[in-house]
Amino acid sequence: MMSRDPYIFLRGNKPASLFSPFVELRTDGGKVRNFDKKIDVWLSRKEPADIAEFELITTIAELGLAPDVPIELYMGYSMDSPFKVFSGYITEPRDPLYLAKDEALKIFRAKPISTMLKVTPQDVIKFGLQQAGVTDFQLSEKVFTPKSRFIISGENVSDLVRRVNETWGIDYDWFFDAEGKFYWDEPVPKESEIYSYRYGENIIELDFDTDREIYGQRKLGKTTGLGRMLTVLSPFVGHSQEIEIIYPEVGDRRFMTETVHHFRNEQGSLRTEIFFREIKEQ
Repeated sequence: MMSRDPYIFLRGNKPASLFSPFVELRTDGGKVRNFDKKIDVWLSRKEPADIAEFELITTIAELGLAPDVPIELYMGYSMDSPFKVFSGYITEPRDPLYLAKDEALKIFRAKPISTMLKVTPQDVIKFGLQQAGVTDFQLSEKVFTPKSRFIISGENVSDLVRRVNETWGIDYDWFFDAEGKFYWDEPVPKESEIYSYRYGENIIELDFDTDREIYGQRKLGKTTGLGRMLTVLSPFVGHSQEIEIIYPEVGDRRFMTETVHHFRNEQGSLRTEIFFREIKEQ
């Protein structure tokens, strides 16, 4: 058991004590806080889709939780400035249990067919995204040798991106962020605030894997990243961010988050589980 109040350290600033975390669900029909018996939000750059699964304490008809209804989930400590951790659509309404997936639903459902000539990976992916109705995206600017011909044969756009990677020998990940923006890029952390996790302060559990995984989209059932950390609720940390871990066994080192799991544990407390890997040297 921790002997003192948990803190999250923003690198270079004084720590702020974290009390009374909450989760909020928003739909066009309204919003409600701490509505859940159970909640799991999985955010990962190693999977095309982020998912949220929750169980309601009681049925709330006003929220209109039906198939394809858009939802947003916020978590935080301040009622005035919660963090959006998920946005997506209800895919499986089984009251009181609900499953939602993010904007990746669009690329799962679109199955374009075309033959493209003299194209780069970016050309193919951009075409697929446009066919899926995705307009907000960021693709790597790295220059690749064009292919004289590329046939798009009706697979969904997520599988199309996977085939682009295979065709050009690329190990990039693809995913959407909480704002619905699509990314296809190298496994490097994005520019953002760096949060510190410290022994005796805000690290509940910390484990390191012995076998390292090659970079690129993980295979089903394979362990993600180099290590795992359980900590207090950290809604301001998503995947693809740089974090600092200060711990006796590792000293003071920085890692990239690959998968972030926000959830309510059996005791009813909100927690964050982070899977991370050492930052790849460029």
